[in-house]
Amino acid sequence: MKKFVTLSCALLLAGGLAFAQEQEKKTIEVTGEDELQQEKGRFQLTFVHPNADITRYDKIYTWDPVYQFRDVGKGREVTSTTSLLQTGQGPFAVRTDDQQKFEELVNKAMLKELGRSKKFEVVDQIAPGTLLLRSAFLDITSRVPPSRAGIVDVHLTTVGEATMVFELIDAETGVIQARVGERRLIQPPSSMYQVGAMPSNSATIWAEVDMWASDVARDLRVALDKAKKKAGKE
Repeated sequence: MKKFVTLSCALLLAGGLAFAQEQEKKTIEVTGEDELQQEKGRFQLTFVHPNADITRYDKIYTWDPVYQFRDVGKGREVTSTTSLLQTGQGPFAVRTDDQQKFEELVNKAMLKELGRSKKFEVVDQIAPGTLLLRSAFLDITSRVPPSRAGIVDVHLTTVGEATMVFELIDAETGVIQARVGERRLIQPPSSMYQVGAMPSNSATIWAEVDMWASDVARDLRVALDKAKKKAGKE
């Protein structure tokens, strides 16, 4: 229940974030949030506008995503490798340079996966039939302990956690067509809830972030393609 409440709050926060996108020197005013209705979907929470018709769209334009890292202050002191193995250690602060790398990896994975869509074309200009995709990665936390002299062979169950929120917006009217969200552990599905057999290091940690980002983007792409295919048959 606690995680559900946290996610619901994050969805509300995402809806209140300030986004601006110029289209022919005009700012798009996003509306329709109050009309969204909850439905079942691929993500934990899915909201759809009652008048949404995904068959009207064949292009996706991505807005710059929002990233928000939890401020946890200074990293906790870690005195033994054993303590690092315990589930729930952390969260730890994410360094500024690591934040930038995280954003770059996720942005790249999103564009790569969306580019594989068979129903939508990722475009760099807004035109008729375009859905605006605005993404928010909120309350990002790390389970990777800060470096400590004498600490070796650290095995992690997860790299961290993040809440993802994706909104699909009609580019011409600014009406939100759908909003989906979910909080996930930052790790590839193949290692869900399992302590890594090999010690974690910088390379393995970033590899897991990359796989996680690709998995999230793949779920979004599959959900979009499936929704359009289903709507086309109705």
